[in-house]
Amino acid sequence: MSFTPSIGDVVLMTQIAWKLAQAFTKGRKSAPAEFCEVENQLYSLTAALEAIRKAQARGDLDVGTTPPKFVSSGSEDEPYGQNTITNMLQNCLQTLKHLEGIVKKYSVILQPTASSTHGLGSWNQYVIKNWRKIEWTTEKGDLSTLRNQIMMHTNSLNLLLGVAVNSQAAGIRRSVEKSSDMIKELYEWYEDNIKGLNRDRSDDCISNTTPSHTHHIFELSIQTSRGRETICPRAHFNREWRKILSGGPEYQEIEHMLACDCRRHDGSAPHQAAVQRYKLSQLTFPVQLAGKERSWILYKTTDTITNQLVTLYIAKIHPSYIHSLEETILQDLAIRRADLILSQGSGNSLCYASADTEEERILASLGELKIAQKSVESVTFDNGGRTYSRKYVDNIQILRYQTMTLGPTIGRRQTEPLQPLDYAEVLITYDDQDEAAQNDVVSSILHLKRNTVLKLEDSHALVKVDSIFTMGIFMDEHTVSLGEVNVAIQLTSKEAARELHKKLEDMRMELFIGSLRYPRSDEAVALHLQVATVECDYMSISDADITVTLDDQGKHRLIIESRNKCTLLSQVLAEDFFSSPSGKPDYSRPTYVVQYEEDGTRNVYKYERGFRYLSLGGRQGMPRPVLLRLIYN
Repeated sequence: MSFTPSIGDVVLMTQIAWKLAQAFTKGRKSAPAEFCEVENQLYSLTAALEAIRKAQARGDLDVGTTPPKFVSSGSEDEPYGQNTITNMLQNCLQTLKHLEGIVKKYSVILQPTASSTHGLGSWNQYVIKNWRKIEWTTEKGDLSTLRNQIMMHTNSLNLLLGVAVNSQAAGIRRSVEKSSDMIKELYEWYEDNIKGLNRDRSDDCISNTTPSHTHHIFELSIQTSRGRETICPRAHFNREWRKILSGGPEYQEIEHMLACDCRRHDGSAPHQAAVQRYKLSQLTFPVQLAGKERSWILYKTTDTITNQLVTLYIAKIHPSYIHSLEETILQDLAIRRADLILSQGSGNSLCYASADTEEERILASLGELKIAQKSVESVTFDNGGRTYSRKYVDNIQILRYQTMTLGPTIGRRQTEPLQPLDYAEVLITYDDQDEAAQNDVVSSILHLKRNTVLKLEDSHALVKVDSIFTMGIFMDEHTVSLGEVNVAIQLTSKEAARELHKKLEDMRMELFIGSLRYPRSDEAVALHLQVATVECDYMSISDADITVTLDDQGKHRLIIESRNKCTLLSQVLAEDFFSSPSGKPDYSRPTYVVQYEEDGTRNVYKYERGFRYLSLGGRQGMPRPVLLRLIYN
């Protein structure tokens, strides 16, 4: 019987992919480290399938026929577009069904509970001992082949979405024949180049091996009355601790959140007892610190010895650990804690529900102020020569939020990535003892952007901010907009002013890097793919994400990011990139590169002349005609 895909089939595949990803998550306790990459790819496939479903619901894509709203050419080859898309979806469903059978066969079945959506638990002993012998794909491929096959399905679906979105954005009607040829060409290119990915990809996983072998370590410290004190220079999260986040009762026996990887001559860990005294509380919230060094803060962590809630710091993160630590552990914890806070009916500075945009806003990063936070003497607002001042400032904070759509918690963590805002909030809170301002605003919010102009007048302990959008908030939470005004923040000491200025600049740099990494407000995503290798004059990246954006002025921007998040490249492509007489791609435009070094510090470089050579792809680079046909479909 022929297979004709429908939206129901896409929904079914989304559900299967999600359940399989969950099975690999829950089964990872007893599984080899290689399962981590399959799990991650399954979540990526789930997101791609969900995007296909949403495109169908919006009318941008007609699953089962052709790419959206293309005019019929009347050609005999007209059904070919349908056949190409049908083959994509059919092959994807076949892979998922085969893997579903393996999971059911080799999983320990648990009784469903209120906190679990299915009864699949850990892998049985046969898988643990013989996973290399199992035929993971219909072609009898190994686990690496399965991982690459799932990646190809994800890329193919993203290509299909790219065709749909770009056709609508450009308002160009193309024939079925031309569109289907393009999809086929891109699909075949990926099918060929994906073979270059057949290698071990366990670097980003929380390994079952000793953490020192995989460099999954960081420095753990604590904030005390004496300042920040190091607890352990080589700490790591218990590789099974993430299972606690899943909420399943089968993982509640995991007692310790952290462990020490330092070793004495006798093999013992000198800081083991010190790190194991800390555990999560219901109030624990992770937030990234803005700055040159990649570091995080864990608010309100339980000290089991003193029964106090303390603040822990995670710093000097090994580059190979950044991706899995942040996305697998810390971001997931932040989302769960935000959902818990909002479920209680009220938000705070850690997270809140935006009534205007119907989004959940979760604190992503902050500029930590230790001196300036309580050292603001006054704030003066200047709007076209009209000035307004407030004294009795109680607090000042620098906060950047990321968003996700409000809705049911289940399923959002992996299918809907967090979207960072392109501005940070400078929150100024006033003391209620100011009797002259009883009916005035209780706080002000300044929107700090990547191009905001900051000035430090060191001799006067003054920080000035030019033309910054400002809002006032009243006691009853209604707001008033002051528009773009000049703001002068008077501090009580030069030291406090220097700290505030530095932390504002640190956050501004975070916003600038975010503008390199993510599509900007005037840009639409024209293409998003994974490739095996990216090579240029200065570096070689294994396993990278490629994004091409198109802005309102018709300019394309190329974004390349390594999957371990250590390297980022951003270049606005030359206007004649797709039409240069030489026929060769021109990557000589100014390029920004963000690089995290081995010690966890970040450097930003600008190459004014770009690159002489840039290869995108696996065994052979992505030819320019392939890229051109996708962007200008």
